[in-house]
Amino acid sequence: MASSLGQKFRKAWNRLPSSAQLVLWAVCIPLLLSGIGLWEYRQYQHPALSPAQLQLLQEVAQAQAALAENPRASLTIDGQKYSGFSASLKLQQIAKSTKGDSEAHDQVASVVRPASIVAMVMGVLAALVALAGLWGVNAAGRRALQSRDALMVQFARWRNLLPTYLTVHMGLLLATVGALLVVRLGVAYQVVILGHAGKGEMKFQALILILAGTVLWCGATLLRALYKSLQELHDEPSEVMGVTVSRQEAPALWAYVDTLAQGAGAAAPAHLVVGLTDGFYVTAHAMRLVPSGQQLTGETMYLPLTYLSLLQRDEISAILAHELGHFAGADTAYSLQFSPIYQRLVASLHAIYGREDSSPWMDLPATSFIEYLLERFDLAVKHWSREREFAADQVAAKLVSGDAIARSLVRVTALHEVVSDVLHEIGRRPQEVGSDVVQMLHDAVQAKGLTAPNFATEVATVHPTDTHPPTLERAKAVNAPVTDAMVQAALVQPDAQALVWVRSLFADSQGLQARLLNDFKGVAQEHNEQVRKDLAEAVQQAQGSLELYERRGNVWLFGGLALVALISAVAITVQALVAGKSFARVQDVVMIALACFGGLAGMAWLFWRRSSVMVMQLTAEGMRVPGWPQVVPWSAVANYSSTVVNGSNMVMTFDLDPAAPRLQAPHTNLRRVTYRPQKNKLVVGTTKVKGMDLEALHDAVQRYLSGWHARQHLASM
Repeated sequence: MASSLGQKFRKAWNRLPSSAQLVLWAVCIPLLLSGIGLWEYRQYQHPALSPAQLQLLQEVAQAQAALAENPRASLTIDGQKYSGFSASLKLQQIAKSTKGDSEAHDQVASVVRPASIVAMVMGVLAALVALAGLWGVNAAGRRALQSRDALMVQFARWRNLLPTYLTVHMGLLLATVGALLVVRLGVAYQVVILGHAGKGEMKFQALILILAGTVLWCGATLLRALYKSLQELHDEPSEVMGVTVSRQEAPALWAYVDTLAQGAGAAAPAHLVVGLTDGFYVTAHAMRLVPSGQQLTGETMYLPLTYLSLLQRDEISAILAHELGHFAGADTAYSLQFSPIYQRLVASLHAIYGREDSSPWMDLPATSFIEYLLERFDLAVKHWSREREFAADQVAAKLVSGDAIARSLVRVTALHEVVSDVLHEIGRRPQEVGSDVVQMLHDAVQAKGLTAPNFATEVATVHPTDTHPPTLERAKAVNAPVTDAMVQAALVQPDAQALVWVRSLFADSQGLQARLLNDFKGVAQEHNEQVRKDLAEAVQQAQGSLELYERRGNVWLFGGLALVALISAVAITVQALVAGKSFARVQDVVMIALACFGGLAGMAWLFWRRSSVMVMQLTAEGMRVPGWPQVVPWSAVANYSSTVVNGSNMVMTFDLDPAAPRLQAPHTNLRRVTYRPQKNKLVVGTTKVKGMDLEALHDAVQRYLSGWHARQHLASM
């Protein structure tokens, strides 16, 4: 929760492209600091003595020479006559004072000028390094579009260079700030110590020094944490819910995959993993199976029993041939080399953001560059991924048919909703469902049927940087454009013979699906128990009611000021009467004081009345406004937000569900609660309330709202 001004600034900043953010932080800031160094240098570039001071010293020297010739001569200085020894002493004091200022200036300049030069040079170098990084990353991103090998080489080079590059840039930036800190120390020494500055100037100089020192300290902390975040990263295996099937456990499946792999010109995978939750894919990354914890390395093919049991045989062949086409195209080997370094860089970014001492503004010079680097390479990464999807489809088209590929894409898309619903129902109440997930899937398809996918929406939302091309493009690329007849063929009920064939792929298909289902239920049960625990805690935190009253701080403030005005009026009147003066002479002042008293007393009374009437009451069911005939139920709140105004007032906005009944709002509760029926919106404005600050007030409303939703969720589990 932040002020509206801060929120607007943050939104405006986030709307800027990453390149613009990077230029502002990595180029403009160093140049600005360099400009400050130049300004400081110019302040001490010239000799301390002005022409007037030099003329004064020359006149003093002439006067001293005249006194040496005639010791009895008299001089007039600043309107006062001096003669003899007193004249000589006065001239010495004038010369010493004038030269003293010069010596102090030269002493400080001997520190300020070199430090200013360092600040100028370091700032310019930091900006140049940033510009070089921008150009280098942009050029590398363009070269990465030439080939996957170029992508690998360029990205690996920048990933390895990144710690050094950011350390150099941040080091130069910190050196610039450090040099300016030295400059300010010198200036402060001259102004405060030598110049005997007043308290105001001393505070100003101290504030500048504290600010510069804080920036330097935070920057050094960031630099240390940044280097650590970029170095200490490891490629963790991905967690997958499933089980491996050996050649003994699934001889027909392995023979089937071996045949397809031979036809695709690819090596068979080292592992076959069967599960329920994901789609078909191949990978060469390390994998940890859940819940067994088994570790797998090497090339692995994942087969979802959910889709496997609902597809036609040629559709299964087309999908597996497509996945094996990735092996043939060395996609998994490429991914094995590229993906870890890509993911590590993403993890670096999250590690920087996730630090306990993380500051979004201080981290920006580093995070903006990493985001820019990822953005420049993202286009190449997704370009080559799309190209490989088309190439894998060509492998499958030659091995099976283009029609089977297109039909499998349509059917998998149509099956997704049914499969998700069945798994969701199992996960919601694992104890109450049966033990045959395959039969549950077939029953769901027969009961609900399959709905044709909306390919127009898919095409409308496609983006050039998407990893997978849209279905219509993939179907067209294999000379099997999607037609109404094809869609209808893909929406037929599952083939019983195909299911018999799928079951024959495993030595014990019933035991396999029972194991998968039991594992899924066990993980779902653990998840549900944790969810119930979290929801019950949220419900517990929203028990009882909370009455909100405004604080009486303003009552005491305006009441105290009113009392001062009244005492002033009385004191002025009494003083005039005791002194025997006419009351008419002080009448205007007394009337002004009494008018102030009346106004301030009125404000105090207004705030006392506001603090005496409850703003609203938060309950487990909703919000109660004094005098309103009904509760504003939490069920009617579609969205809640709050904004702090001037640090002491809060505006809470409740967007109500359009379908919710309109409220009966007979009054605005001292203009603090406003209901806007046209927009079905409730707006509550209040100052700080008793017993909590504004952030705690926001959290309290959020807690009751979350508690109501948690109770509904618990009831549905």
